[in-house]
Amino acid sequence: MASFEFTANQSFLHASGHPITIPKSQLAYDELRSLGLDHKHVVVTLPRGERYEAEIYHGTAGYGEYYQLRFTSGSRSLPSYLKLNDRLIVLLEKAAGRSHATVEYRA
Repeated sequence: MASFEFTANQSFLHASGHPITIPKSQLAYDELRSLGLDHKHVVVTLPRGERYEAEIYHGTAGYGEYYQLRFTSGSRSLPSYLKLNDRLIVLLEKAAGRSHATVEYRA
């Protein structure tokens, strides 16, 4: 299992894929790859149990390599209880051959 902290931003709340960038300062990409969580289909569960389909996307920008969790399911509207600057934690794990991301409020 791996985890990282995330603050809800405009891109997450309003962009079509609701991207969550996985910060390499909190989760080494080698660790992400060693857990088998790179380039994978992921089931995302939000704080109140809503489930979405997503993927872990890999790209390269001017500042280097990055990974993002991007929602891919048909209905991509997020619940209205998620607000700008909400402090969240994202738990990534692989269980029974499937990749999962659980998004929870940070205590």
